[in-house]
Amino acid sequence: MMKILARGPTIDAAEVGDLQKALDMVPESGGAVYIPAGKYEIDRTITVALADRQHLHIYGDGRATVLNFTASDGSHLLQLSGVEDSWWPDLKITIRDLTLVGNYDSGDAFHLLWPNDTMVDSCFFYGFGGCAIVVTPKATNVTIRDCWMRDCKRALHADNLHHLTFHGNQTRSAQDGQQQDEHIYIGSNCREVRIVNNHIAYGHAEAIILDGTAQHVIANNTIEGFVTGIKATGCRDIIIDGNYVHCPTGVLMEGDNRGLTVSGNMMTANCDGAITIRDAHGSGAHVISGNVIRQSVYEDGQKGIDLGDARDCVVTGNVIEDITAGPAISAGPDLSRHVIANNCVTDSAIHVIASDRPTEPVEISPKSKYYPLSEYLGKLPPEKRRVTLTFGQIESILGAELPPSAHKYREWWANEQSADTSHVQARAWMAAGWLVTIVKQIERRVVFVRQ
Repeated sequence: MMKILARGPTIDAAEVGDLQKALDMVPESGGAVYIPAGKYEIDRTITVALADRQHLHIYGDGRATVLNFTASDGSHLLQLSGVEDSWWPDLKITIRDLTLVGNYDSGDAFHLLWPNDTMVDSCFFYGFGGCAIVVTPKATNVTIRDCWMRDCKRALHADNLHHLTFHGNQTRSAQDGQQQDEHIYIGSNCREVRIVNNHIAYGHAEAIILDGTAQHVIANNTIEGFVTGIKATGCRDIIIDGNYVHCPTGVLMEGDNRGLTVSGNMMTANCDGAITIRDAHGSGAHVISGNVIRQSVYEDGQKGIDLGDARDCVVTGNVIEDITAGPAISAGPDLSRHVIANNCVTDSAIHVIASDRPTEPVEISPKSKYYPLSEYLGKLPPEKRRVTLTFGQIESILGAELPPSAHKYREWWANEQSADTSHVQARAWMAAGWLVTIVKQIERRVVFVRQ
């Protein structure tokens, strides 16, 4: 048996005819405002100021509820204030299942001030000249989950808060869209932030900035297509774990950072450095362990770990493969100030050359189907030591399609030198002085190295 103690109102904004009026109708005891499926144009900021215990639920029908914000004066679509200048009020806020479309001259989509126990769930943000979501100040227990933030100047800006979870979101730029700043900014006086399980993709600056902040977890994110993946300045006690980072600079620590753990990450295509420390001025005590750092098949170049002028770091158990510039692990004044042990530094080309270099000359007939590939590789400049070709590029060189076995079996690309081998294609690259070292059949790419 259910006993109803109290019921709050659910106000239909479409029936009221105006979202601001609907929100103004929410009583002091709290309530819900429903925006049904439809397209709505809003030309000025919707403002909500909540009192203690005035719990609020704003919800729509997902992609079917579209709020098009037309103001072009830098103002925000929704400015929602909790209990002003208060930590931990009795106030619960949920905003979910809405589509918000802005313009490059608008401000933020959601500008949340003093929010407490607040959830933003399953919302779609597109094209705002400010941030998709701003959370500040004295914010507590905020969760932003399963949202899509596209072509906004920034996705999230957070300052002066405790306990933020940013989970399962997707942020990205748009083709021919606006020039973006960092996607996620976590500023000073933020504590216990969790940025987990997100896809943060294709921006124009940094993916995540941690600015003078502490006690956070950045984990299990896919971060790709930025100048810098994660930048930490003046931070402490941060865990960066289990991320896939495909950016020219993977993790950058600048200034007085202390006690960061960078572990278990997959870092690739970091042509400016996988993990780089600058201007530490003797700070440090970081742990860098269990990361895989390797050049991608896209030939973007790869640098390793540069400890700069940091002190007392532990660098252990990392796999560092195919570094194209500089040492795998370096430190400015003195490596002995750190513990560096049990790292596996390897070069895939050295291994394949040692095992597969032909013991006698390999020849290929000019009449062979694969002779054009041999000719192409043979004409590459001597300083070119590694080249990646797509299956499509190889087919263009051959003027013919590769057989199905080339797409299905790694063995088809084996460096076989036996005169009676049925894999005559191997003669094409080996006769030209090249060997196959990496085959990515899912990506349809082959990496060749010079013998």
